[in-house]
Amino acid sequence: MKLDKKIKRHFDKKLYATITRKTSKKSKELSRGYILDFSDRFLLLQETDNFEAMGFNIFPKKIITKIRYNKNDIFYDKIMKLEGEKKKIKIRTKVKIKSWESIFNSLKSVKRNVIVECENPKFDIFTIGEITKVTAKKVFIKYFNPEGVFDKKSTPVKFKNITKVQFDDRYIGVFSKYLREAK
Repeated sequence: MKLDKKIKRHFDKKLYATITRKTSKKSKELSRGYILDFSDRFLLLQETDNFEAMGFNIFPKKIITKIRYNKNDIFYDKIMKLEGEKKKIKIRTKVKIKSWESIFNSLKSVKRNVIVECENPKFDIFTIGEITKVTAKKVFIKYFNPEGVFDKKSTPVKFKNITKVQFDDRYIGVFSKYLREAK
């Protein structure tokens, strides 16, 4: 079955998915959860872990190499339903996923802190913080460090290097309550 048909099937039937993403010539990453939206270029997934609904990921469709739905995934999906977690699978923040620019402008407009990742070992970028500016080719993130202190200047991240954006998860939410400006 072609990738677009698998995406639509998982979306329409609310099926659990294990998605393999190629993040560089030699690197692959797995994402697990439920497809909540998709466009010609992007996919929005509500991630799950340990039978719980987690935050949201957006990644380019062009890096997806496989969408699996085997006996393991079917059983995981069944447990999610029995545990009442499948009811929690829904988008909380409406995001326009036509382009990186529309994605970041949507998240910026509702003041969501995000994690932007470039999982390619060549770049290995992990940026967490507030979206301060969006241009045609870059997003600028006011990064906060592990002590919850914002950098004084925003960090630019080129769209072409991004493999995943995360938002509305527990890690970002809890951390965001305790942030402070640099002295």
